[in-house]
Amino acid sequence: MPVIQIHALTPSEAERVDMCLSAAIEAVSEALRCPPSAVWAQFVPVAAMHTGQRPRRYIGHCPVVIVRAMPGRSNTQVRAAMTGLAAGISAALDLPLDDIWVQWQTLEPGRVFSGGAMRDATA
Repeated sequence: MPVIQIHALTPSEAERVDMCLSAAIEAVSEALRCPPSAVWAQFVPVAAMHTGQRPRRYIGHCPVVIVRAMPGRSNTQVRAAMTGLAAGISAALDLPLDDIWVQWQTLEPGRVFSGGAMRDATA
């Protein structure tokens, strides 16, 4: 089960948050060929952001997206998921694709608890 966290300044149009989460889930589930219900996504509002010493407002800020997932995905699947994530979030938040930062973290089996059980294999 991949978990996506999108750290970003809150857009002025509240519906963009839901659009962003839906786009993220769709991109990852499609790339990994898993049901959307197997992907969790969170929008984590950022109170303030600086790039270097410059404060950023909504336009010009760079959302940080972190995906945590169990092993077992090919590099092709991970690249497709990250590319789709960046494109979907860019469109949903009305920000340039160049401003989206995505990191994929592969988790160790036996170090994840979800669904009431330890996860020891790909999930």
